[in-house]
Amino acid sequence: MQSRWSRYTVYGSADVEQTVSTIVREVAVRVDKTVPSEHLRCLVLFGGYGRGEGGVETQGEKAVPHNNLDFLVITKKVTRKQQADYQRQVNEAVQPVRERFGVGVDLTAISDKKLKSAPSLVMWYDMRFGHKTVLGDANFVPSLKHFDLSKIPAWNVRDLMVNRGTLIVINDFLLDELDSSLSEKGRRSIVKHAMKAIIGYGDSLLFFLNDYDWSYCKKQARMKDHTRVPPEFQRLYEEAISFRFQPDYSSYLQRDLTEWMDELRETLKPVHLSCEQKRLGKPSLTWSEYFDTALRHAMFEDLGSARGIAKKARNLMRREAIGRHRPLTARLGGRSVGLTGCVPIVFPVLSFFVDDERLRFLAGDLLGEVVSTPRELRRLYLQRWGMHGDTNFNSFLRDHAMSVEAEPQEVGV
Repeated sequence: MQSRWSRYTVYGSADVEQTVSTIVREVAVRVDKTVPSEHLRCLVLFGGYGRGEGGVETQGEKAVPHNNLDFLVITKKVTRKQQADYQRQVNEAVQPVRERFGVGVDLTAISDKKLKSAPSLVMWYDMRFGHKTVLGDANFVPSLKHFDLSKIPAWNVRDLMVNRGTLIVINDFLLDELDSSLSEKGRRSIVKHAMKAIIGYGDSLLFFLNDYDWSYCKKQARMKDHTRVPPEFQRLYEEAISFRFQPDYSSYLQRDLTEWMDELRETLKPVHLSCEQKRLGKPSLTWSEYFDTALRHAMFEDLGSARGIAKKARNLMRREAIGRHRPLTARLGGRSVGLTGCVPIVFPVLSFFVDDERLRFLAGDLLGEVVSTPRELRRLYLQRWGMHGDTNFNSFLRDHAMSVEAEPQEVGV
């Protein structure tokens, strides 16, 4: 079975490879028992271990898998209700595997019909070329030829960059809320988030430099040799990729994490602007022009499909209170993408300019609520992020016993 699926890690020992293979085998057995064969197209392992590039951490004298294992349960001939039921049932079925091995196992159910009509996004392109079919039709995922690098929309790569960059905002929230009471688990989360953010920015930069690849080993080599990337960022990306393959938290946990996040933001800021200059087709774009330019541009994104046009029309008809103080064209652009589309445009304020009172007002205006302090804006952004960006963020908050709801105001007596 292991030879059929090849390696799961770059540097893992035979023991680690066997452990991952056992987890995969147990998940396969449980999915096979849960989803009838007439409704299962295939079960796919994707992400790091699907690529053969999963991480391995040494704990004491033992090497163990570091990342979550990501599975896609691809169904066929199912109703919407059946699809939802299978999503719930397979996650319940593999819970004993999570508990036994102490690793994250993420399963998502999606229909073959939906995948066949899905746009070419980064995650689907990566999956097409970096996966292992564990059960079922091994020809299905390779047949999805519309998941092509040349067809990935630039806005999707921008969203990837913001998705990863928001992890730094979450780090700021953790450091601000917990401060000296931050546990080792919380500190490890901050380190992992920082590494993911660096990699996300590097991946986005490679895309806009026409040098992206689904493999992290190839991206690592391309970044190292690239002549158009600042040496400081090349060094950071190399460090983060090495951490991804063989994480060692010890030196990072000794750092002043607040100071480290400040340093990271200064390094990532020009990378973010450079990517947006390329995405928006404005090589001389400055931060002062960025927000209205990005909002106007949003009006014309994703118009290549009837679905994209209909979505913009629905958003415009809702008349949400978005960008009421922006110029008309920028306001229409913001309304056309709704709060979901405004979140990534607001992100640079949170990450790079949160102390700028004028830009805080702009961010609150786009998110539909007036805020007066950096802390209030961070809470508002993360609320919106939990609703419109990453719904898994709410699970993270519960795991750390935290909330981004506004703090109750004291009432005088």
